[in-house]
Amino acid sequence: MSIFAPTHKLIAPAGEETPVMLFSQSESHKYQVMSEIEYLEGSEAIYEWHPCQGVTYRGFVLNGLKILPLEVSQGWHYSPVNSAAN
Repeated sequence: MSIFAPTHKLIAPAGEETPVMLFSQSESHKYQVMSEIEYLEGSEAIYEWHPCQGVTYRGFVLNGLKILPLEVSQGWHYSPVNSAAN
């Protein structure tokens, strides 16, 4: 299994930031938004993201959620879920 390597963060209206990976969908300009838990479990992505539409769930736009690139320079640091097991 490959290692989860987040490239973006999903930001909720309350300010919660979840590290995610974006996977391109060849048939559209949308990306699957994959959290670490979904990735490790091998489950389907819950959200999709399109640069113009934003975050969607089953085709419904979720205006409160945002996708931003990870910016280490802003002091945000990612810690894997299973880091305690290492």
